[in-house]
Amino acid sequence: MHKIIKKVIFLTVSVLIPMILLSQLKTEDLFMQKEIRSAYGKKTRSFTGEPGINYFINKTDYKIRAYFNPETRIIKGTEIIDYTNNSPDTLIKIVFNLYQDLYKKGNARDWDIGFSDITDGVNIKEIRLNGKNIDLNSKNITNRQSILKINLPDKIIPGSTAKIEIKWELIIPLKTSIRQGTYEKDNFFIAYWFPKVAVYDDIVGWNTYGHTGSQEFYNDFGNYEVDITVPGNYQIWSTGLLKNMTELYSDKFIRKIKDSRKTDSVIHIITEQDRKVGNIMKKADFHTWKFKSEQTPDFAFAVSKTYLWDASSIKSGNRRVYVNAVYKPSSENFKKVVRITQNTLKFFTEEIPGIPYPYPQITDFNGGGGMEFPGMTNCGETGSLTSTIYLTAHETGHSYFPFYTGLNEQKYAWMDEGLITFFPQFIVEKYSEDDDFILFKRNIAAYNKSAGTYIDVPMMISSNNVGRNAYRFHAYNRSSTAFYLLYNYLGREKFTKGLNLFIKRWSGKHPIPFDFFFTFNEIADEDLAWFWEPWFFNLGYADLSIDKINISEKETEVVIKNKTRFPVPVHLKAVYNDGKIKQFNKKADIWKNEEDIFKISVPSKDLKELILDTETTPDAFPADNIKKL
Repeated sequence: MHKIIKKVIFLTVSVLIPMILLSQLKTEDLFMQKEIRSAYGKKTRSFTGEPGINYFINKTDYKIRAYFNPETRIIKGTEIIDYTNNSPDTLIKIVFNLYQDLYKKGNARDWDIGFSDITDGVNIKEIRLNGKNIDLNSKNITNRQSILKINLPDKIIPGSTAKIEIKWELIIPLKTSIRQGTYEKDNFFIAYWFPKVAVYDDIVGWNTYGHTGSQEFYNDFGNYEVDITVPGNYQIWSTGLLKNMTELYSDKFIRKIKDSRKTDSVIHIITEQDRKVGNIMKKADFHTWKFKSEQTPDFAFAVSKTYLWDASSIKSGNRRVYVNAVYKPSSENFKKVVRITQNTLKFFTEEIPGIPYPYPQITDFNGGGGMEFPGMTNCGETGSLTSTIYLTAHETGHSYFPFYTGLNEQKYAWMDEGLITFFPQFIVEKYSEDDDFILFKRNIAAYNKSAGTYIDVPMMISSNNVGRNAYRFHAYNRSSTAFYLLYNYLGREKFTKGLNLFIKRWSGKHPIPFDFFFTFNEIADEDLAWFWEPWFFNLGYADLSIDKINISEKETEVVIKNKTRFPVPVHLKAVYNDGKIKQFNKKADIWKNEEDIFKISVPSKDLKELILDTETTPDAFPADNIKKL
């Protein structure tokens, strides 16, 4: 008998202890890879969500001179790089990203691009380090899968700056437009076009993951001085501000450009009639365009001799931001893009995240798809105004994430894609006048369709270890669903404060997910580990059900079961025979203490139907969310 009692006590205690521990779980106790845990040990990160006292970020400044031939699509360039080692480590090698090697024959790619755009990749002609030539055939150089590594003859010690000179050339693809490329023969969006120093950070040191197409990018910050020479009848728009406008444009267009920078009104700088008449540029066989950009993680540019150009500006913070739309004449919705972008910048500045736009200008170029760059976007024509508003807001929003905050898209694509899939939808809700648009309905439907399938991978598995088939769900769908739930739990004010503080802490740096988690814990005034763990770390999915109902004369007790313990809100609708509806709502924290059932009592008289929301609440198995009486 005593043995039985002891066994019962033991079993009871063994069950209760894990429950108590789980309910008291702390964010700092969640799984961290060794590299991340080490960073906290070295105090480059802190458990407050702020940069640690030993945090560092290296700096890369570029002076680039390039010639682009639109007929051959060949870029020839030279660059001088001042690379400053702010780390405590002596660097014995330096690493470059050659992203255009995605098109190099023999390199791995996440999809087939056919034969037409296969090239020899980035052709490095010359490299000099601190004035010394580097032997390109030396065993000290390796070039594999878009990663160029050089074992240095002279080490780069902490606090020093090395000068690197590179001469190179490459060809821009003609038919394959992966984020950039050639559009209608005479128009080009050009990105990832120069040898770029990889990031050396406090987590892994050199980031050496080769580019295969799906995963995006991770860049250090720096200043850019870029001169680009093109034939005299082409125009260029870029990340940087144009410094020699008066040397290039004829007087009529100089006046238009200057006027657009002082007004909220839309000015049609280059019209269809202007294209017919010509005389846009000052007469010359070639023009050299001079651009400058400060504290920027990348530099892209677009080239055209046929597109139209609308421009305006809008006040954001203490300056006016120049707003441009460059588009083909047949793109009807693009004619509204300047206004859409102005509304977008106003929302970002004044509402969410409540931070002025980080760059002096934004240019939306009508190329194809949808892709972001600092101060630029490359977007195709969409089928509706609502889609155009969303695409514009989404790609413009990337200026905050990943660029202003320096996110690592190679490892955590969901940090920027999830946020920018979620909160720009408020812009659509506010400005589209689309009666059929329901905030986040489409995203919840996408989540419900694929949650719990083979492509549903926990977000804290790094993006470069997620297969191509799972990438979109991992980066966009599950993540934006989690951010939507976080917003619903915290409310608009706290969510915005959290995003605002995160940006202010990490602008110009390289945050990781834990920096985001700890910052939001502070704003929430609670440890949100109960939310972070299931949604970001665990295999699993959201799944509520109406488990059973207990009917009495006056009240019906509805037992709602959380079948997976993923925290989601409860939105229960009681429908009555007379058409009346009673709504019952509970926030996601009802599940934080490991409970798996929640009871709601509703009036019994004339009760017809009970419905758990699955339209704006994620639920992988929605069939058991309706009970007819």
